[in-house]
Amino acid sequence: MEIQDLALFKKISRENYYNIWQKVKRNEQLLGEDKIAGELMKQHSEYYEDWDSTDFDYEYSPETDEVNPFLHLQFDTIIMNQITSNSPPQTKLAYDRLREKGKSHLDSLHKLASVIVEEIWNIIKYGKEFNEKNYIRNLKKIK
Repeated sequence: MEIQDLALFKKISRENYYNIWQKVKRNEQLLGEDKIAGELMKQHSEYYEDWDSTDFDYEYSPETDEVNPFLHLQFDTIIMNQITSNSPPQTKLAYDRLREKGKSHLDSLHKLASVIVEEIWNIIKYGKEFNEKNYIRNLKKIK
């Protein structure tokens, strides 16, 4: 993918999240992936200003402590999809384990998302392929 293609993809993705957020605020019905994203967006009040922003080209700097809320939402969505589809089943088991220990819904999602972020980091940094066995092993270690 070319750099300009990546920038266009990012812009379209942010526009899509903006549109989902507008529907959430109007209490419009969302389906599928949009419904999951909308529910997660509602749960992240600290990012409401970001969801409302039409500055689709804004760059979140990895050199600062600034969190990219859209990337954050994507990882939360990945985990929610794994939980609802029970694929892999270890994600839901780890989620249930965390909830039984008193962790909140979002804290549990974020703890699980950190595992997949680590796997993706290894793909990017070392050029490795996704290692599902390692991912599952790390999910099982979560306490």
